[in-house]
Amino acid sequence: MRSRNERHLKYTAYILSGMGSLLVIVWCVAALVPALRALMLDFVASFLAGLLVTGVLWWTAHHASDEARAFWRWLAWAWTLGIAGNVAWGIHDYVTGETLAVFSLIDAFYIARYVLIFWTFWRYPRRMQHAAWPTYGVLLAAATALIWAALFRPVMAAIPRPVLFFLGGALYPIMDIALVYVAWTALTYTADRRMRVTMRWLVGALIVYSLANWINFRVRSEVFEASSLAAGLFWLLSDVGTGVAALYAVWPSAVGAALTPRAAPSTTLPARLPVFAAWLTAGLAVVDGVARQAVDAMLLVCAALALILAACHRLFCKREDGDESVH
Repeated sequence: MRSRNERHLKYTAYILSGMGSLLVIVWCVAALVPALRALMLDFVASFLAGLLVTGVLWWTAHHASDEARAFWRWLAWAWTLGIAGNVAWGIHDYVTGETLAVFSLIDAFYIARYVLIFWTFWRYPRRMQHAAWPTYGVLLAAATALIWAALFRPVMAAIPRPVLFFLGGALYPIMDIALVYVAWTALTYTADRRMRVTMRWLVGALIVYSLANWINFRVRSEVFEASSLAAGLFWLLSDVGTGVAALYAVWPSAVGAALTPRAAPSTTLPARLPVFAAWLTAGLAVVDGVARQAVDAMLLVCAALALILAACHRLFCKREDGDESVH
């Protein structure tokens, strides 16, 4: 029975991998041929790839071990929300003939997707400690400062844009930083070898997705209706990485990857990153003020928040270390 189940998993994985490879080839051809791009075949291939990965995640959740099933199920729901948001976006553009605003009700699908992905890596393989919460505030403040100084402010100098436009466009690249960090932290607490490889693929996919959003934000800051071929490629590669991770987790072994947590992280780099990010943000504000002979209010606020939250992070860490030593 076990060998028969393994053969079934292997054949299904081959079929799913072949379908994904075909969609990648179709996207590449459509992206390189202007006539096919004009027909938006690259968007169609990208959407179908995302739909396929969503199906792969649900398939993995069905075949995963009992302890890992909830992990894959949460990710599958997150990708399902992303597909629902894409469908709603397409219907909006088709029915109204207008470009979607910076903020709209459709963003609820994508924000909910981010929340589910964050919760998945926060909860598995082990629930993060309370000391981790200020960490994300530091990283979000640092990401906001970097995007403001490097991407948005130079564009705003040439093309006036309201701050609301910055907040709407930069929301996703900023949230990407939190997702990459929480997934990286989850990787450091993963003990099972197969699951560690799977986690590396998932972290890589999130990094690539973040790059796509940064590129997209840079392009749309100049021309709101513009689209970027590079961003489309990175979004596609992110789906590919996620699909590979899901397939590897359950194939070719019928046992699958286990979410066994480590007693201590494999590296302390994630714990040290908030302090580094806080000082980097403060340094950026100082260097920018000296170079421009002017104080940037956005950078000043980000630097102050980062330093305060980094201090809170250190305080919580000391308290929780003390509690653990008592117990």
